[in-house]
Amino acid sequence: MPVDPARARYLADAVATATPARRIVLLYDRLWLDIQRAQAAQDCGDASARDHLQHAQQIIAELLGSLDVSAWSGAADLASLYSYLLRELIAEVLEPRPGRLAATTKIVSDLRASWQQAEAQLQGVPAQSAEGREAVRVG
Repeated sequence: MPVDPARARYLADAVATATPARRIVLLYDRLWLDIQRAQAAQDCGDASARDHLQHAQQIIAELLGSLDVSAWSGAADLASLYSYLLRELIAEVLEPRPGRLAATTKIVSDLRASWQQAEAQLQGVPAQSAEGREAVRVG
């Protein structure tokens, strides 16, 4: 599918000018999208599910690799959760199982909401305003 150059430029600018916390939220947005696309492809018997799952794995690997486990007390638990998600996505490529992607989607959605709240707190935005904020869909 060809990408509109203006849209591609907008997305590149949105990522380039985003705060670190916002970039994490954007990664979660794309991770969620990849999992949704993989599920849709699997439901149709489309082999592209593998590509979406592999991209999702790359995102999780990036999140895991950039996590400083010494930065805060919950970082080790978050690293364990990322490792779990990575294992589940790899397992889904190797042997799809009904319900697995729904469970990973729920975890990703919850993590995204938490990071979005953290981002809002860093910016001093009230929680209600942050919840209504629209996601920038990357890809």
